Amino acid sequence: MTNEHQTQNDEDFDYGCECAMTLLNEPTEDCLNDVMDELDEDGMIPTEIVYGLLATILMSLNEEDHEGEEY
Repeated sequence: MTNEHQTQNDEDFDYGCECAMTLLNEPTEDCLNDVMDELDEDGMIPTEIVYGLLATILMSLNEEDHEGEEY
């Protein structure tokens, strides 16, 4: 894998994380539709963006699960 290709993958992953944070901060149908329209401009969403979305949402769910737990 070339360095340029890896850089694009990293940028796509970061963008996916940003999109997920947008949705988590404003979980409305309109916001979801806006994000999906923006992501689907080319007719295909890169895998790394999906990974970023999923990773951010899973981390958010884990944080919610651990709120209120005492260690």
